[in-house]
Amino acid sequence: MMAALKGRAITLAVGALTLASAYLYWQYVTTQRDAYQAEAERQRDRAEVLQEHQVWQRQQIKALNAAMAERDRTLTIIADDIRASTVALQQLGETDAKARDWLDSDLPTGIVDWVRQLQRPSIGDGVRVPNGAEPPNE
Repeated sequence: MMAALKGRAITLAVGALTLASAYLYWQYVTTQRDAYQAEAERQRDRAEVLQEHQVWQRQQIKALNAAMAERDRTLTIIADDIRASTVALQQLGETDAKARDWLDSDLPTGIVDWVRQLQRPSIGDGVRVPNGAEPPNE
């Protein structure tokens, strides 16, 4: 009888340990699942924020591209105006004796140099400024 009682006690103990192990394993699996679900939710939120930021960046790029295109149009208009003014000044200096005399007169050095530099074509056909740091009337 003692052997039977010991056999039952061992069987009950093994069963209880099996149930406890199964319960603890189930708790572990549930805890891991919840942690993975929380991490997945956090990553979804992060991806959503990154996508919103990407949309914002695309809008900024479009706005900058539009501004740069407008700037290029404006610079083209300005360059065309400068080119036309330079051509007109060259023609004036070449055809009008009075203007040629004025260009060769005793004007302040900065102005004469600046006007003569305008008559010479440059790489970008831009306006050249006097070389000196002095005001033009000195």
